[in-house]
Amino acid sequence: MAAAGGAELGCIAAAKVLEICLRPETKTIVGHIARHMRDGLQSIMASHADFFIGIRQRGVVMGLEFDHPEGAMHVMEMLYQNGVWAIFSTLDPRVLQFKPGILLDREYQFLLSRVAPAGTDLVGDWVVRRRDVEID
Repeated sequence: MAAAGGAELGCIAAAKVLEICLRPETKTIVGHIARHMRDGLQSIMASHADFFIGIRQRGVVMGLEFDHPEGAMHVMEMLYQNGVWAIFSTLDPRVLQFKPGILLDREYQFLLSRVAPAGTDLVGDWVVRRRDVEID
């Protein structure tokens, strides 16, 4: 019987990935990416403060919070249309799980440039819908 459940090679690969992730230079890169992504997202949030209301963050794992019970589901669709993969949280559909990853390098500017138009399109649509609801 195999001690690793038959996935010995996978265990070796996973151990190497963990070793790389714990390197000081990897931690520096992650800190750099996390700071720049947060700065960019905060700028986008400032432009859409009535809808994009918060950022939860641990390194490059982020939760983008929206002022709508299913806001993240709508943002997820808009981002996908702009070439960005993110998924809403099933625990809180107001929160979008946004995980750019540790290998992003300088592509974070490109990524943020794809997020901003999605936010503008979505916020415009949301304001119209909210106005319709308030009128009814």
